[in-house]
Amino acid sequence: MKINGFKRLGTKSITTAAALCVLALAGCSANATTPAATAEGAPEISTMKIGVTPVGDFAPIYYAKAKGIFEKHGLNIDIDPKGASEVPPLVANSYQAVTMSWTTYIQAVAQNVPLKAVFPGIDGEPDTQTGIYTMKTSGITTAGQLAGKSLAVNQPRATFELNSRIVLQEKGLDPSKVNFQVLPLPTLVDALAGGKVDSAYLLPPFSTIAESKGAQLIIDPYKDSLTGSPIAGYVMTADFVQKNPRTVAAFQAAMKEAADALNADPKVYRDFVTTYTTLTPELAQKVPAYVFPTAVNTEKLQELADVMAKEKFSTRTVDISKTIVGGK
Repeated sequence: MKINGFKRLGTKSITTAAALCVLALAGCSANATTPAATAEGAPEISTMKIGVTPVGDFAPIYYAKAKGIFEKHGLNIDIDPKGASEVPPLVANSYQAVTMSWTTYIQAVAQNVPLKAVFPGIDGEPDTQTGIYTMKTSGITTAGQLAGKSLAVNQPRATFELNSRIVLQEKGLDPSKVNFQVLPLPTLVDALAGGKVDSAYLLPPFSTIAESKGAQLIIDPYKDSLTGSPIAGYVMTADFVQKNPRTVAAFQAAMKEAADALNADPKVYRDFVTTYTTLTPELAQKVPAYVFPTAVNTEKLQELADVMAKEKFSTRTVDISKTIVGGK
């Protein structure tokens, strides 16, 4: 992944919910002892509520629940479709784990919220229906044409915006010339198709649905310098990890088993994705075949942390090696 060496994108201060959560975890050490992946014995806690964004990245958790893999590992998992807020409900123990973009995770850790990365989502690969979309009828087909136009993203100062700023700058457009608008992820397609925004950063299944409505991908961020960049993963508090090592190990083992099953045959994923998204069986056959990693890539995530600090998307450089449970 070659995401180093970009010009500074701006000095706008980072405002995240993470800062509000530090006091709630005052008794937790950011460097809490992490469990071994081979921890023996029954999970300390068998029932977990996990907040998940229902997108293609997180198919393994749905698959593990549907196929009894979690049960096999002694876990009863309640999957709750979450909104954009991730850190506060996790810190409040409303969730025992959440899916989270790595940008949000790094921002929170940089602000001393004791969190641990326990399992990956997917890494950015080209030709996966991810990136900046416009409607074909708009006439916008290049980065330069986005000057003065609106670009919808799901969260402020997070993955969609960071990736957009990096690729727009690479293509010669000053990102400050683009009007970034924050909208809830499920509304991005309708906002784009309805003409409320000029462009939107999308990923499956939303991009697949958008294409069926006449949208086109004009910039794929993972074809150039962002290839292989980690996108999102599963996060727990350091306190939960420290107190429940067998639970964490069981969760990781179940997720690996599910990811391996989905990686074995793309047809399994395409048939399964209709069970937790709004994709029809016909559209599901058009989604990209993901490769689901089974361990957080420490080196690539460190590269992301470094570029975030450089571009002022986080308040400091985070030492990723101290925040991962069972990475590679």
